[in-house]
Amino acid sequence: MQNTNSVMKNQKIIAWILSLTFFAVPVFAWAQVGIPCNGPDCGFDDLIMLVNNVIKFLIFAVAVPLAALRFMYAGALLILNPKKEEAKTKATGIFQGVGVGFLVMLGAYILIKTVLFAFLTDEQASFMQFMFQ
Repeated sequence: MQNTNSVMKNQKIIAWILSLTFFAVPVFAWAQVGIPCNGPDCGFDDLIMLVNNVIKFLIFAVAVPLAALRFMYAGALLILNPKKEEAKTKATGIFQGVGVGFLVMLGAYILIKTVLFAFLTDEQASFMQFMFQ
């Protein structure tokens, strides 16, 4: 009996690893955010552009699909278990958690861009123009 439980546990672990690999590999392949320079002639501007590209990738290519998946999961909990109170509680907790986290993430992104745009001079804004695209 105990041997069967350990086999089932191992199969679940293998299934999780395979499914994670199946979904993660395309994301990592698409993660080529683009290094804006070639070789040794990279400067500070290129470093800032690279950081901006990575942040945009993490927010729009990783966080948005993950939030959509969590919303779908919470919606499925509500639809598939309409009579169970614990499923409703869990789903509303997921909705609130993902919603608040997503709003905080996007709010911080917009706040930083707004503050930078408001306090930069015209010369500095031309230097940082790539951030406002």
